[in-house]
Amino acid sequence: MKLDTLDGLSDDELRTVIAGANELLKAHDEERKAKALADARALKAKALTDARAVLASVGLSLKDMSAKKPRSGKPPAYHIGRNYQHPANKTLTWNAKGKKPAWLAAIEAEGGKAIELPMEPANDSANAPVRKTG
Repeated sequence: MKLDTLDGLSDDELRTVIAGANELLKAHDEERKAKALADARALKAKALTDARAVLASVGLSLKDMSAKKPRSGKPPAYHIGRNYQHPANKTLTWNAKGKKPAWLAAIEAEGGKAIELPMEPANDSANAPVRKTG
């Protein structure tokens, strides 16, 4: 794009062009870093110094090769200790411990969610202290 072309654009059009260019630049940077990580992983077995050089060329280090992806920040959908029930078949329940049952995976695949059953209050009347009145 020539500067003469940019000169004829309105302010809003220029902002749109700048935003698009920034997104494109960010995408190119991510692609470069991903390629460098892949190349460095391939080279790591051969020569550690070569891997460092490849990573350094895009501003990364060996620590970035093992970096975990950040969490999504969403709270868990199901909480341990609570009981969940199939919406249609009331005999199917899950206490949120261990692997999700197949019926729940099928419901989630369709975009649904299990019904959370109300927590039962602890029945401590047998252990409660006896009050004397009178």
